[in-house]
Amino acid sequence: MLFPGQGSQTRGMGAGLFERFPEPTALACDVLGYDLARLCLEDPDGRLDDTRYTQPALYVVNALAYQDSLERGEPEGGYLLGHSLGEYNALHAAGAFDFETGLKLVVKRGELMARASDGGMLAVVGPGADEVRAFLAEEGLSRLDVANINTPVQTVLSGALDEIERAHKTLDARGTRVARLKVSAAFHSRFMAAARDEFAAFLKGFRFAPLRATVIANLTARPYTDQDAATTLSDQISGSVRWLDSVRYLLERTSADRCREVGGKGVLTRMIGQIDAAPAHRTPKPRAQPQPQSQSPSRPRLFCVAYAGGDERAYAGLAASCPDVDVVTLERPGRGRRASEPLLLDPAAIVDDLLGQLRDRLDAPYALYGHSLGARLAFLLCRRLRAERLPAPVHLFVSGECGPAVPSRERHTWELPTDAFWEHLRELGGIPEELWEHPDLMAYYEPMMRADFTALGAYRHEEAPPLDLPVTAMTGEDERFTRADLEGWQRESTRPLTTHRFPGGHFFIRSQWPALGRIVAAGFAAA
Repeated sequence: MLFPGQGSQTRGMGAGLFERFPEPTALACDVLGYDLARLCLEDPDGRLDDTRYTQPALYVVNALAYQDSLERGEPEGGYLLGHSLGEYNALHAAGAFDFETGLKLVVKRGELMARASDGGMLAVVGPGADEVRAFLAEEGLSRLDVANINTPVQTVLSGALDEIERAHKTLDARGTRVARLKVSAAFHSRFMAAARDEFAAFLKGFRFAPLRATVIANLTARPYTDQDAATTLSDQISGSVRWLDSVRYLLERTSADRCREVGGKGVLTRMIGQIDAAPAHRTPKPRAQPQPQSQSPSRPRLFCVAYAGGDERAYAGLAASCPDVDVVTLERPGRGRRASEPLLLDPAAIVDDLLGQLRDRLDAPYALYGHSLGARLAFLLCRRLRAERLPAPVHLFVSGECGPAVPSRERHTWELPTDAFWEHLRELGGIPEELWEHPDLMAYYEPMMRADFTALGAYRHEEAPPLDLPVTAMTGEDERFTRADLEGWQRESTRPLTTHRFPGGHFFIRSQWPALGRIVAAGFAAA
């Protein structure tokens, strides 16, 4: 079970829970001295982002959401993790203290942390924590600490405002993606030392019960013991949140698909997915079984090109459905493990980058697959391979896009203003609904999405001899493509075109991975 922390608060959170659990809601209001339900649902005075109010509000909503899940028949968590503040919910769920005691602890924590009004925090996307530490030493930023190590490519700095600003400008100039966090102080840094010490004294008045489940501590990335709960909680205020190491410890004992996030917002779930997919966590194969890039040339490879906004995880479902094929998704700059690199807006530049990734990996039979924008890019990649006289793919699989000579229906999407842009993406599908509850994440992803749609708008079809390879084109039955749109792929190949229609809309692929896997296998078998 995963419990989110500060930053996940949104107006309207807890809707339905306060009415469902009137007694703990009334108790919380008595302890706090104000109408918690009104704060969470309406936030009339704009206090929901004030640490003193944020922390107790999140604690209560997390606790009610967990109780709700249990009453709906979901199992208790055997392993419990909370991100920063969420660790109090993990301890409550494990029986360390009752609901009211946990709320009183959180209230005091929020008050003490709010007193430290100096400092700021900066999220750094791309470099790993060790690279970030090396950067701090190189630039002489001695008053910044690593506050959060969230994933292999997401680290948060905390410290003096002037050095936060200098780090921001320097990293931005280097092309590293950074974002200032909306906080009033340098949380999880040495600037919290006074709050830590006062909280340690406060905790001496409490006794913690033995834990009935495993709670993994942010501070140590190891399980709490019954003896160290107070010390760990106080030190957590000024110590780093080692979320990456905590999740790795967890994934050594269970699998990512058995993790469930309280509240269903998905931020922690996505982090777990990124960590699980990172090479540092993958279970090493026996020495006698080399990694895919050094496997026998007889094993075929499928190089995939992601749709707009997609990264190297876009075709994980297809990889699981193709056990006899090495499925390799080509990662474009500006996302995933290449998040620190500048985004590309020109189709030709993107194809240059894709070609560079596979140029030295053509020593086995291979095919290309692309969905939506990825279909056009995969087609252009086939042309480039032919122009450079490199080994040709045995098959081109495309889906979610009309023939490349037909202008894309999405060629003007990049021009839409922000609200209309996101509303259009909602209609297309493929984006988790919970993203709309996190404006900061939407702001983070919008430049990437716009860059991809800009590239789609910049696509200009040039006539050239058809490719001498088979093409399979697939679409959803609810997409707006006509038969002629789909069969437009025939003019690009000297071989007979194969087409398939599946139930669903533009992202039909996500419910059809097994069927797509069979089509890919058949394409390789025919070759």
